[in-house]
Amino acid sequence: MTVCDICGKGVQYGHNVRHTHSGQWEKRATKTRRIFLPNLHKGRVLIDGVVRNVRACASCIARYGVKYSPRVSVAA
Repeated sequence: MTVCDICGKGVQYGHNVRHTHSGQWEKRATKTRRIFLPNLHKGRVLIDGVVRNVRACASCIARYGVKYSPRVSVAA
């Protein structure tokens, strides 16, 4: 499931409102259901002296300084 491991931010639901140019039509414009997903990235964080891999949202990355996992290439 798409949930931030640090703050618990998850999927939010809302409406996709059709773009209109007049004021009166805006009240009658069609609204369809849609979902808003959090901006999650994989990174490493130090928790109780242990480095753990977490999925963190962009705001937690900026707030807590989550480091990205380095890409390791194995020489064959």
